[in-house]
Amino acid sequence: MEYWAQRTASPIDGRDGWAVVDAHYDAAAGGTEFLWVLRHGRGRSDGTSRAYAGRLALYLTWASETGVDWRRPTPVELTAFMGWLGRTQSRKHRAGRNRRQADSVGHRTPGPARAPQTVNGILTAVVELLRYLGAYEVIDEAVAGRLSQPRRLRLLPGEGWGEATTRTVDARVLRERAAPPAPVALTTEQQEALRSACGNHRDRFLVEVLAGTGLRVGEACGLRLEDLHFLPSSELLGCRVPGGHLHVVRREANDNGAVAKSPYPRAVPVGAGVAAAYSAYRLERDRVPEATASDFVFVNLYRPPLGRGLTPHGVEELFGRLSTRVGFRARPHMLRHSFATAIAERTRDPVIVKELLGHASVASTDVYLHPRWAELRAAVATLSEAHP
Repeated sequence: MEYWAQRTASPIDGRDGWAVVDAHYDAAAGGTEFLWVLRHGRGRSDGTSRAYAGRLALYLTWASETGVDWRRPTPVELTAFMGWLGRTQSRKHRAGRNRRQADSVGHRTPGPARAPQTVNGILTAVVELLRYLGAYEVIDEAVAGRLSQPRRLRLLPGEGWGEATTRTVDARVLRERAAPPAPVALTTEQQEALRSACGNHRDRFLVEVLAGTGLRVGEACGLRLEDLHFLPSSELLGCRVPGGHLHVVRREANDNGAVAKSPYPRAVPVGAGVAAAYSAYRLERDRVPEATASDFVFVNLYRPPLGRGLTPHGVEELFGRLSTRVGFRARPHMLRHSFATAIAERTRDPVIVKELLGHASVASTDVYLHPRWAELRAAVATLSEAHP
């Protein structure tokens, strides 16, 4: 039986969430509750909840196909699950609009179907689910206890290792080893092509914001008018941050489902291009009466419901249309990578990149600070010149 990620709405307060359902749209017990707590209890973003729902659906599908008790997986079974992920093509590659009904023939491939980083992310979601269920005594606490060890696992006899004695195994065997992937960034020419492909000032301003500030999609869709301080001084507004900038603030009550990933607010400087694009967009926005009643920066102007805050899903659809127009694949997060890459190349300072992107740790910026091939060759050439 196959399982899928499905968007839901709470019958109690109407809040959006995600569930894992089977082909009959019956929710998987445990997994759906975990996703709700992840989203509304731990404050994770809607995008994170959606990703976790898809990952857990893969795990439950594999367990159903193989007859494994998903509540009590052994390390050997989790390793087999990793192998299955590496051999099984993503379901998003199925033909047709309704992938749940699409023929799965040819679904498997002998080559690597997923990158090691993707496999690790799926495994992380599974481990977090089992830890949660163990903490609330939904499953055997011993299962979650073994997975909670930071580096080593205590394997008990009869767990499939073929030995009758207790042994300790490095938990890192359950993770693929690979160098961090280089971020997929857009060139300056590609970014300009995106701007030119925009059919209105709102879309162009959106591209300017994503490219000029590195905001996440959820952060951009959650912007309110009060967050934009584009004048040289905003002291009259009670803000002492100098120069043009915008504020990223996490708000849980956004009715468009947009939530900033980080709980910590931050101010991001903006350049003249962003401010100029906003002036043009504001004139366009103020012509729509429904939009003037909304405090969201990005709102629906061209289709109902007019004035409603633009959703992250709506932005993804927009970039899909822009990709068709420009002839290359472009996604909102690529502009974030492009911004971070450009800042890293100019400053070589991980702290600056961290603060601008709102990362929780400097370690997250390492991927942007790796030397490029041209820099490596230039360094060797310099050394050769010094020692002919």
